[in-house]
Amino acid sequence: MRLPSVLSRFSAAVGALASTATGAGRKAQTVKPLKVPTTAQSRASYLTKANTDSGRPLSRPDRSLINTDITTYRRGKDTQTIIRDFAVSTPDLSASVDAYIRTAITAGYIAVAKNLDGTFNAEATQALQALLVRLDVLKNYDEGFSNVSSIRSLGEALAKEGRYYGAMALELVLDRARQPVKLQPVSVTTVQFQVTEDGLQPIQKVDDEEVSLDYPTFFYVSVDQDLLTPYASSPLEPALQPILFMQEFMNDLRRIVRRAIHPRIKVTLNGQELLKTMPAQYRESTEKTTEYLNMIKDDVARSINGLAPEDALVVLDELEVEYLTAGNISHDTEMTALKNIINDKISSGTKTLPSILGHGSSSSNIASTESLLFMKSAEGLQFALNNIFSQALTLATRLLGYDVYVEFSYDRIDLRPDSELEAFKAMKQSRVLELLSLGLMGDEEACLQLTGNLPQPGMVRLSGTGFKSNKVENNNPYSNTSQGTLNQNLDSDAPKNPKSGNGGKKGNT
Repeated sequence: MRLPSVLSRFSAAVGALASTATGAGRKAQTVKPLKVPTTAQSRASYLTKANTDSGRPLSRPDRSLINTDITTYRRGKDTQTIIRDFAVSTPDLSASVDAYIRTAITAGYIAVAKNLDGTFNAEATQALQALLVRLDVLKNYDEGFSNVSSIRSLGEALAKEGRYYGAMALELVLDRARQPVKLQPVSVTTVQFQVTEDGLQPIQKVDDEEVSLDYPTFFYVSVDQDLLTPYASSPLEPALQPILFMQEFMNDLRRIVRRAIHPRIKVTLNGQELLKTMPAQYRESTEKTTEYLNMIKDDVARSINGLAPEDALVVLDELEVEYLTAGNISHDTEMTALKNIINDKISSGTKTLPSILGHGSSSSNIASTESLLFMKSAEGLQFALNNIFSQALTLATRLLGYDVYVEFSYDRIDLRPDSELEAFKAMKQSRVLELLSLGLMGDEEACLQLTGNLPQPGMVRLSGTGFKSNKVENNNPYSNTSQGTLNQNLDSDAPKNPKSGNGGKKGNT
């Protein structure tokens, strides 16, 4: 049952919070209790009344792609179903989705808690890190099997939703003590919006049942939202027509290969000779004669079609056998041009550049440029993931009693190998240590930036000590690798001190 005016009461509670502490290592004032549900409100979309009441194992979906004409997926019940079926079954859409997921979700992430004035809060960050460990690794072993996803697998599921449908949804599940226990993804295909006096109210519709999601624990983030509708648009929808065209083209090409490219046997029957040897009972009428000739033709066809490649072909003189080939006729140019047009449309529709899908040219410069542009597109998906995780973890940390907000961010996308990035990591380390030395960054924040973890107990605090002020370092990793003008030694090589015994005066030395 929906709680009345939940959002308004939540806003009032947030507005009544005490002001935050200003020091980076000082504990923020506690948050007043929020009116939030004590159990999970959303349901997994695969759980319906039929399969939950039966007690039988859930059916395993099987598209039987080995025996299915993919073009039949165009008759799906709605666009969302069609997108999901095509994204699973077609190579280009599958490659596009996989490329976005693997690119947007980098190897690591950083989550920090900050006071409302933007300063770093060490104690809240420590509580946040402990919470992430519980959500990511530690399960409740007393409850038996747990289907709680890790942060990475959860991010992959949300990223796939973002690519399929242009949005992602997440619920922060609480226990009876109103403490966070897990992050539960919600399929946006089951989410609908209703207009109320207070604005939009999200609901989940599964198996003709409506479940209210009008709670502060439910989060919904869209990518490139259209303001004329509350629902997101799938970034893959423009690719459906080109994908369908490509699949029809491949089906036609398969038939062309079988009928025109592979050699075929042509058998010519000598009608006059067959009529001479035709039995008398078939000479009574034209119909009988036609029946006899068709019978002979069918017998010859069965014999020829039943031959194995290594079998000898033996025929009577009434038959003439020859191989048919395409000869000098070739449509390679037309086929290639048509295929390139379709591939270009698929790349445009999926927002995935040709080199990413394997359709690019052999030019390394073009491939490098396309990779950089693709990274910019993938950053949009990564931003949505950072946004929804930041919102959910902010509420989770506030429920722990800290008046803070959380910044969750995956590592920046970079397609270069780690060995090549070492020089840039050294530059980042030098910059962070310089800020730490000047006191512009706390020890905890610096340690998170460099290692992803909080400092170990007992470590010497270095913030503001000026430990780098008396050191002169060359922070440019490329200072000795280039022979360009900017790295030339501009100092004169002339001797700065006299080398002769008379102080440089003329005369004998």
